[in-house]
Amino acid sequence: MQSLQGFFSRHAKEYASSESHMHGKDLDLLISMLDLKKNYKALDVGTGPGFVAFEMSDKVTVSVGLDMNEQMLDIAVKKAEDNKSNIIFVKGNALSLPFPDNVFDVVSCRRVAHHIKDKKMFIEEVWRVLKKGGKFGITDLLKPMGDKRNLFNKFEKARDTSYTGSESLDYWFKILKENAFQVDNFKTFEMKETFQSWLSPISENSVDGRKAKRILNDNISYFKDVFGYDAENGYFNKSRMVIIARKPE
Repeated sequence: MQSLQGFFSRHAKEYASSESHMHGKDLDLLISMLDLKKNYKALDVGTGPGFVAFEMSDKVTVSVGLDMNEQMLDIAVKKAEDNKSNIIFVKGNALSLPFPDNVFDVVSCRRVAHHIKDKKMFIEEVWRVLKKGGKFGITDLLKPMGDKRNLFNKFEKARDTSYTGSESLDYWFKILKENAFQVDNFKTFEMKETFQSWLSPISENSVDGRKAKRILNDNISYFKDVFGYDAENGYFNKSRMVIIARKPE
């Protein structure tokens, strides 16, 4: 938990100005696929500087953003004070959501699940706070198929020690079904990233940056075969998912 707090405390300003986080394809898909209604009460878990919470606030009655990092929340709160009256930011843990049962019409979670160690407990908490018929929208990295050495997660953890692991699409379908969610819709897509853009906001010359670079250089063939790494142009193909699941009536 300390590594998670420390990483995002150090890099809160960089995440708040990150073009990928502000305008990524996964954000547009998530908002579109949730099909938000004006009477909804919505919660965004792991909201960071509030990108999803602000997007939802334009379409719902109340939008709540939850995060455990005070530096991230300070940025979100300051932005909300300038131009939003229907948005609330709350400090809290994804594994113990500080809300009553059956209160939200929508819960979202974007680019956060790979930081959550006990994903089953998280899904149970989402179920608890959702109303019957409520929707859960999650978007995250996907562990590449064929990665028998789990090198993708080791590579990600090299740049960010708060990273606990990405999972496959099948894993998410399974864990949602085990918790009685019904999957209504999903999409997967690939995004190209250079090593430098992936590493950001970490410096390539930092200890963690050099460690990640060594993993890449020591496993070039594996990265080409499993991750679609284009060594000539320095691109990765990183797979992401968006899943919309429902708590049955």
